[in-house]
Amino acid sequence: MLEKWFFTVILASTMYGVISPLVYARRLQFLSAASSHTALLAVLLSIPLSAYFPSYISAILVGLILIYAVGYAINRGVEPNTATSILISFTASTSVLAMYFVITHYEIATDIWAMILGDPLLVTWSDLKFPSIVTAFVILVTVLTYREQIHIGFDRDCATLAGINVRLYDLAFYTVLGISTVAMLKVVGFVLQHVLILLPCAIAMKFARGSKGLIVYSVLISVIASILGLTISLALNLSPSGVIGLVMFTFYLVGWLR
Repeated sequence: MLEKWFFTVILASTMYGVISPLVYARRLQFLSAASSHTALLAVLLSIPLSAYFPSYISAILVGLILIYAVGYAINRGVEPNTATSILISFTASTSVLAMYFVITHYEIATDIWAMILGDPLLVTWSDLKFPSIVTAFVILVTVLTYREQIHIGFDRDCATLAGINVRLYDLAFYTVLGISTVAMLKVVGFVLQHVLILLPCAIAMKFARGSKGLIVYSVLISVIASILGLTISLALNLSPSGVIGLVMFTFYLVGWLR
């Protein structure tokens, strides 16, 4: 049982530790936080759609469509924070409607609370099959595109002049962000996703030297904080998601004071 719990948090923290530097390199922290709202709506809509499509497939399709729509708006000149604000407004309102519909028509209210609060202790081995595949995909895409993503984040016009297919790497980034949040929603929950996406790189920037060191530190910090948080939560009988978030925040304070 312990092996499953620790494997769950290591899997989630590794994936988000890899994504976090990409988010900061592209300066899309607000969008990355909004992707959790998108994932929640996508998973809620996948419940009634599961009668026609596998739930994971429908959730990913809905999540990607919403993320791609924001990415298209940004590429068409809409200011990123404005496009993201519109996304949050839409997904927050629609999620309330979808949640009410699901609660009143399906007997899975406890599953919905697990999506919001997150509880790695409730995850089964079968639940981890799809997230494991997604984690491998995210790591592969990040390794293959990391240098170009950094260049695009620093100077998009210069990257275009250098011959980088900027739109292709935009598509890769939005795909990784959309799939990862949907895949891990049931594992870490809506709340903890914000922490695991945003804080690892913010902490790593206090210690790392160079872009390669940044991603290494980000993954290490994310994994260590998650393992430590799970250990403390088991010892004190507290919520793993809440404790992991506080441990990560403590790491940030230590790095800031340093």
